[in-house]
Amino acid sequence: MTSVGFRAFAVVVALVFQCAAANSETFTFAVGDWPPFTSRDAPGFGMHAQKVTETFRAAGHDVRFEFLPWLRSFEMTRHGTLPATFSWIFEKERAEDFIYPETPIALASFVYFYRKDRFPAGLQALSFEEVAARGLTVVGIPGYWYQAPLEKAGVLFQAVPEEEQAWNMLARGRADLYIEIDRVGRAHSRAVLDDAAESIAMSEPIRVYPLYILFSKTHPDGARMKNIWDAQADPARISSAGPAIR
Repeated sequence: MTSVGFRAFAVVVALVFQCAAANSETFTFAVGDWPPFTSRDAPGFGMHAQKVTETFRAAGHDVRFEFLPWLRSFEMTRHGTLPATFSWIFEKERAEDFIYPETPIALASFVYFYRKDRFPAGLQALSFEEVAARGLTVVGIPGYWYQAPLEKAGVLFQAVPEEEQAWNMLARGRADLYIEIDRVGRAHSRAVLDDAAESIAMSEPIRVYPLYILFSKTHPDGARMKNIWDAQADPARISSAGPAIR
């Protein structure tokens, strides 16, 4: 290649990079602290944050994460102050205020956590009716997806305002079961109970739900971010639900 040709090639390459930089944007996501999925202290801000970062970078964009209380993240996205928030279970009524993408960010496997000495032979993925028939008590957070079906099945549901209280009640034998996502529960039990977490085991999944990014209907970037996500997100990275879905 002649010097003139090389200079022309260099100019073309520079122009390409300039165009790419000009089209690159930085999108903000509202998130709460939910180890290991989202966390200020985790590498890449957690597993789900890493996937969002990689997906938008593949489209030539950057992202930033604004850590907020969960309710504030939800409301700021709903009102259009911020364009998106993750990770959330699908609820039909939310579709009035948010755009759901085609591709979930991950699948969440909910399990029963229990004391090993309470069920030394382990515990199957019991239905809520079976939990009621065995007279087992479940501690949990009021308003979560499991409260209404547990109470409908006749299970004694012990409501506590925070996860830390639920773990302590379980560890002290004041409740038989606690329902949580497997990975979240393993991380949180260690954080709350320290060495006592070794006394806690978990069942096979009782429910498997997809988790989604909620994109704002009122923020001007919401629909465009949803399209970027669906165009770039790799469904193959989302594990199979298997037979645990009920």
